Amino acid sequence: MQASHPPIRVLLVDDDSGLLWGLSKLINGEWPRMSVAGTASTLSAALHAAQHQKSDVVVLDLWLGQESSLDRLHEISRSAAAPVLVFAGSPDPELPRHALARGTRAVVMKHQPADVLLSEIERVYRDQLDREVPQP
Repeated sequence: MQASHPPIRVLLVDDDSGLLWGLSKLINGEWPRMSVAGTASTLSAALHAAQHQKSDVVVLDLWLGQESSLDRLHEISRSAAAPVLVFAGSPDPELPRHALARGTRAVVMKHQPADVLLSEIERVYRDQLDREVPQP
């Protein structure tokens, strides 16, 4: 069956190689709905990938090594020309508020079911498309 639109290209950024592998399998398993555009495990690699890999949504881990990805959220989003979804394992109840205040479009906690992540990727992508459509 032919997809009516190209797959949502997702850039994955996480410093856990096992998690990156699993997320890649999960997202590529959703073909033709979505596919992995690239992966990165550090902030510098994320910025490089954001500039060179065409992506529609960036899934960004909250902490990469000792660096908070929230500190570079705008830079990554601007480089990718794509919205960012923060994927976090922190139990901090203030995290969603802080992330949303810094420009992320959604926060998904790592303990949530995989379907939540997939749904939020699609929702963030659709919201971005709606923002880009000229209003009459």
